[in-house]
Amino acid sequence: MTERLAHFLLGWAQVEIQGSWARFLNGAARSGWEFWGFQREGDRVFVRCRAREYKQLRPLARRWKVRLRLRGKGGLPFYTARLKKRKGLAAGVLCGAVVYWFLSGFYWGITVTGAETLTPAQVLAAAAENGVIAGASRRGLDPDMAARALQNDLPGVSWLAVNTDGCFLEISMRESLEAPSVEGDDHWSNLVAARAGTVLSVEAERGRPLVRAGDTVEEGQLLVTGLYAQEEDPYSPPPAEPYQILGPARGSVRALTYREFAVEVSAQQRETIPVGEVQRQASLVLFGVRIPLGFFQEPEGPCRSWKEIKAWTPLGRALPLVWEEQYVQPLAERERTLSPDQLREAALLALRREQKKQLPVGSKVVEESLSFTVTEEGCVLRAQCRCQEEIGVEQRIEVN
Repeated sequence: MTERLAHFLLGWAQVEIQGSWARFLNGAARSGWEFWGFQREGDRVFVRCRAREYKQLRPLARRWKVRLRLRGKGGLPFYTARLKKRKGLAAGVLCGAVVYWFLSGFYWGITVTGAETLTPAQVLAAAAENGVIAGASRRGLDPDMAARALQNDLPGVSWLAVNTDGCFLEISMRESLEAPSVEGDDHWSNLVAARAGTVLSVEAERGRPLVRAGDTVEEGQLLVTGLYAQEEDPYSPPPAEPYQILGPARGSVRALTYREFAVEVSAQQRETIPVGEVQRQASLVLFGVRIPLGFFQEPEGPCRSWKEIKAWTPLGRALPLVWEEQYVQPLAERERTLSPDQLREAALLALRREQKKQLPVGSKVVEESLSFTVTEEGCVLRAQCRCQEEIGVEQRIEVN
């Protein structure tokens, strides 16, 4: 291996020998010449020698009456000679090596792993404030210090590390689990009915339920009491003075209730429609710096805009080179009159919004009766509904 490397660095020449090649090689060997790569084809022999010694073999060839021909050459000296003739190629290789060395001194991409409640955008924004950005210098960024600063800025993060992988960074994190909130038990309370209805289910976590499934209750009726007497054991003698239990009532009471809704929709509606041509602007984003490609002016008045972003991700790695296109669509407002069918659809949509606004979370409408009144001015929709909803609300017990 060492000899092959030396031959490449010094250069070699392949020589064809015709004639008394055996006497020639023996005489050259006794004179201290070195040959290698011996090949024979009929009465011809091919050998290799050092490039600078080829011309020195001429006198020895005449002495032994052999004929020498140069059949090939190679090695580092001949490669450098070719590059000297092609100065542009040599300059391009040199510039490419310099650019590669320069760009390898920066971080080209950042990924976030382990984020659950926090979004990657929030983590990257906090990282940018601490100098962890695409384009940061590899020499000027200390991953350990950046990880500590970033963990202090992000709430609810129990562990965070900034790992390096060549010219890429990975922010690996673990978020702490919040302890479940405990409702305060520093006051006494009951659960009462917020609306009248028929009880479907009763679940009492604290306190004693006073109703059961199938009972009909009125608004304000006591459902689960926080003040109740001790239950006597039928197999034990009754206590002299049964003690009272007082505390906060906790639980859930779902019931079938009756509700009425009414919404009104005008026949004259204002809407926005697209007008004119969509304007487009292309930009090149390099290391977070946006370079507009051309002139662009947003139109006056209302408009709708959106962006299409195409990131360069070779080998699954997102590089800080993004092609961005922004589109702007001019809009105009107009007033139109809804047809009877459109009025009914708009009224039904308004009813659903009103039901969602008034009903507690987890409720649902199981039965409804709709009544539409359509006029030239608009539509009035009245609904009579049967709903399944939570009716238990807390009522504090005040003690003077």
